[in-house]
Amino acid sequence: MEFKLQPRESIIVTLGNMRQVKQLKKFGILYFVSKSMKYAVLYTDQDKAEQACTAIGKLSSVKRAEISPRAALRTNYDDAESTDYKRTNED
Repeated sequence: MEFKLQPRESIIVTLGNMRQVKQLKKFGILYFVSKSMKYAVLYTDQDKAEQACTAIGKLSSVKRAEISPRAALRTNYDDAESTDYKRTNED
C-alpha cells in the first residue's frame, strides 16, 4: 500500500456564535479555534475546498468563510529571483 500526500487547503471561518463549532468538523480537519476572536481554521482537500467554503458560508452561525491566500503567496526569497532590491557592500 502506497502512501500519497493529499494537497490541502485551509479555510478561515469567522463565527458569530461559538456554539456550533462542532458542525465544522464534517467539512474537514478542525485545526484551530479562537474563542476570544471568534474564528476557526480548518483544512480540507484541495479539490473540495470551494464546495466546502460555500457550504460553510451557508451555516447560520458563520459570518464569513474564505480560503486562505497563503498558498498563493511567494515563499522563496532567493537573490536570483529578487529584482526589487540590489545587494550593496554593506550587506
